[in-house]
Amino acid sequence: MKMGKMPSGFAATLRRVEGETKVRRVFPIATIMFSSVLHKMTVFLPRENKFFDLFEELADKAVEAADLLVDLGTKYSVLPQISEQLRMLEEDADSIVHQIIQGLYYDHTRVTEEKGDIRYFAHNLDNVIDGIEKAVVRLSFAQRQKVPDQVIEFSPIIKEASEEIRTAVHCLRDLKCEESTLEACCIRINELENEADKVNRKWLRILMTTPVEDPNEFLDRLLLKEIVEILEDTMDQCEDVANIMETFRLKGGI
Repeated sequence: MKMGKMPSGFAATLRRVEGETKVRRVFPIATIMFSSVLHKMTVFLPRENKFFDLFEELADKAVEAADLLVDLGTKYSVLPQISEQLRMLEEDADSIVHQIIQGLYYDHTRVTEEKGDIRYFAHNLDNVIDGIEKAVVRLSFAQRQKVPDQVIEFSPIIKEASEEIRTAVHCLRDLKCEESTLEACCIRINELENEADKVNRKWLRILMTTPVEDPNEFLDRLLLKEIVEILEDTMDQCEDVANIMETFRLKGGI
């Protein structure tokens, strides 16, 4: 039995419904594609230079902290004042890092991976300052009349590394012109970290193998061991900063 033709009114309604269904199905796909294209187009938008200002300010704080660590060699009597100065520097550095993170949150010209690199870079540079401040706080717990030899030996290494970091950070503004300088700084920081490793092993061996004659010296030696480990970790942070700057270099900039 043949079915009769579908009423024209019903057919028109069905076609209209099918058309609306197709539109509804196509619309989300078109939206996703448009959003993806729009996101890629943000690469061509001008990027703000405020991050470079903050990076340089943070690097300056690291050099200031390293200078204070070196000053302990001749100004150990004012250890409490130096410790307070470092505390203030550390707070300033935390504030700068917060500004960087907030800036990344509202920055729509960088992809997530780039933002992650910048965040990692800022936190590691801040950790250099944190490490110096932490070591000096531990020194204030020790009952000593002069700065320990361990600190005297680590201080110039950390100071030079911080200065190399500052020089390299200033290269980030114009990486194409300053690429060779940044590379040289990163290589030198790696060499300094190797020197710090040798100093670390030397003092750990001495602290752990030399007999303790006075029982009261035992706690002091444990404190010195912790200070040595903190300063070594600070140099590791310097090397991490250099490594992420090498990543910026490989990617052609920030």
